[in-house]
Parts: sequence; structure tokens; C-alpha cells
Amino acid sequence: MEKKPALKAIARTPATSMLNLGPVKIPRAADVLANQLRDEIVGGRLADGEMLPNERELAESSRLSRSSVRDALRMLELEGLIVTKQGRNGGSKVCKPGRDTIVKTVSLFISSRRTRRASLVEARGAIEPSAAMLAAKHRTDDDMAQIRALHTVMEGGINDLDRFLRGNIDWHMAVVRASHNDLLIAFMESISHSVYDVTNDETLNPPEVRQQVVRIHGRITDAIEKQDAAQARRLMDGHVNAYADFLGIT
Repeated sequence: MEKKPALKAIARTPATSMLNLGPVKIPRAADVLANQLRDEIVGGRLADGEMLPNERELAESSRLSRSSVRDALRMLELEGLIVTKQGRNGGSKVCKPGRDTIVKTVSLFISSRRTRRASLVEARGAIEPSAAMLAAKHRTDDDMAQIRALHTVMEGGINDLDRFLRGNIDWHMAVVRASHNDLLIAFMESISHSVYDVTNDETLNPPEVRQQVVRIHGRITDAIEKQDAAQARRLMDGHVNAYADFLGIT
């Protein structure tokens, strides 16, 4: 009778040696609760102005310690999602994030990072042509009155650098607001003060440059009033890029 060949022993390697497991990070209880409450607020299941359950109730329902609940509420307050009032009649009230939340966050980012002038000018170049186009499409009579009024302020400030620069920033913001796009408005509001600070230099704004700026602003204003979206975009694009070229930013 033919013998069957003996089976070779299979070397078995412990399963754990085949895996490259790192440390497992377990989220803090406060982070988990904050995430759940944040989802409820952002998702609209907790209405703006609605009071959250108090610390004791949150601790009981979540089965977390009071300290974990306090930490979670503190995170949400720092994010601007709730407002907490201490005292006997206090509590935490839902505060839906608004445009000012974006403005505050981006402004802090710019300040803390000491953002370069080139980055600010490039950001304007990305935002403002589109904003001018949308302004031409959506502007109201009140928007036009504001844009015209600020253009007049600039014209009167050609020989007054501070008045000119403030009028310039205010005019640009009026155009962006006329777009009626909340995100574009928030982003421009976030950088407008920094733009003013980095351009507040007479060597960057000699009288002949101020006169050129007033002229192109007038043409953009006319295009917006005529609701010529393509022209408004083209002129604003040329305007902000010409300023970038003047500053040596390419």
C-alpha cells in the first residue's frame, strides 16, 4: 500500500506579530459629549436661544461626571455655540454661529500667524472679482447709494491719506456686501482691518496712484449700477491685480 507523504509542519506566527498596532487613543468623555451637543446645535435640533439642561441633568442623562459636563460646555462656549451665565438663574443658552464667528476666528488666525501682505492681497484677488460680479447681479438701490457715497469720500480724500485709505476699504466692503453672499462678506470683513494696516503707507499710495484708484472705482461702480456682471468682474480683477503688481506681488 502506497504511503501518503507526511505533511510538513506549518510554522504558525502569533497573529499579533503580523500587526503593527499603535496605542489606541480613547477620546475624553468631555469631547464625546461636546461632539454630541455640537451636532444637535449645528443640525438645528437645538434652536437658537434654547436653554440646555443644567449640569446636573446633563450629567445624569449622559452618565458622566459633573466635571466632564463642565469641560464639554466650556468647549462649546469657546466655539461660540453657547453662552453660559453663572448664578442661580443662569445656565447655557444655544447661540447659533453667525458671520461674526467666522470674522473673529479668521481675524485671530491672521493676527497669530502674522500673515504676509502678499497673502492678504492674493486673498482679495480671489474674493473681490466674484463679489463685484455678484454685486452687479444682486445690488439694491440702497447698496448703490452706499457705494456711490463712499466713492465720493474717496474722491475728497485724494490729498488726505488716512481718509483715502479708510474710504478705499469701506468702498471695497460696500461692494462685497452688495453681493449679498454671506461667506464672501465674512471673509472680507475678516481681512479688511489687516489690509488697511499693511497698506497704510504713503509710499505705497502716492497721489497719482490715488487718482488712478478713484478712476477705476468709478468705472466699477458704473458697471455694478448697470448690472453688467461681466464688466464688473473684469474691472475688479484688473484693479486688484494691478495693485498686486504695483506692490511687486506676482
